[in-house]
Amino acid sequence: MTATYVDVSAPFRVIGPDMPGEPADEREKFARVTREYPDENAEALQRAFLQGKLRMARTDPDVDLEYREHMASALAERFERDFGVTEEPVPVRLGYGFLYYQTFKRYFATGTSLGWDIICPDTPGGNVNDFLYVTGMNRAVRGLEAFVAYFAQNASSFCVWDWARPAPQLQVDVPLAFIGDYRRTVDSHGLPRQIIGVTNTTVELSPGTWSNMVHLWNHVQNRHDLIYRFDYPATLAQQTAMSTFGNWGPSVETWQPYYSGTKPLGSLGASICTRDSGGNWGPWGLLTPNQSYVHDGNVGFRVEFLDPNFNFAVRS
Repeated sequence: MTATYVDVSAPFRVIGPDMPGEPADEREKFARVTREYPDENAEALQRAFLQGKLRMARTDPDVDLEYREHMASALAERFERDFGVTEEPVPVRLGYGFLYYQTFKRYFATGTSLGWDIICPDTPGGNVNDFLYVTGMNRAVRGLEAFVAYFAQNASSFCVWDWARPAPQLQVDVPLAFIGDYRRTVDSHGLPRQIIGVTNTTVELSPGTWSNMVHLWNHVQNRHDLIYRFDYPATLAQQTAMSTFGNWGPSVETWQPYYSGTKPLGSLGASICTRDSGGNWGPWGLLTPNQSYVHDGNVGFRVEFLDPNFNFAVRS
């Protein structure tokens, strides 16, 4: 019988004072490893990241043409400012994953959080010879992405990209080999899957001040570890604006025109938690088809399993 991974009580889906274990602040460790082991592909990764979002802005099916043009223009200006070029040489696209409906994407008041297990083998396998990301956002326009990045078969890392910052927005870039305490294996749908448990949170600290935070579940120490935080000025209107930013839940973002022979990539137990205007966090809830829809970029991935809309794995 095929097992279905649900486990809504998983530790990374609890935030605030009810977190199990004693939370640890490991921000300096992740910042130090990022500095001491620089990624030779970091600049190319940043270019690819912005190019991918530029294409998504131009093709977002849940945003009308006027908003598409507005968002694409803003991204193109950022791309030119950060890298001095405007071209989009490769048709980057969302290979497979969940996109939030705009009505749900904007439905929070003082905070939103995405908790999920990233299915992430050490290498992607197959014909991957460029960038490939397994990423997701928590709905906030000025939120962040905590994701696994692959480059061909010889470089894989855990990264944090913060959309609230000016360049450089790539703030954490740590080889997967350095985060063994955060990688674990679970059985799902009949096979073992290597995963990293991530909680990606954007929360209002006080009127006009917000914070982006990433916690990883440390399965060795049985606790959450805070590995990134950035506080910044913003308004609720800015965080919940009609925008492609924040629009993607757990997704596989691709760079090549087609894929074959890749290992399974995807999401387990994707859940959303919402904070109301009184500062109260609601319960965690698995992502549903009423809140998001499945997007298939038709680049060669086939669905290994899909539990709408919180679990998926694709391979080619």
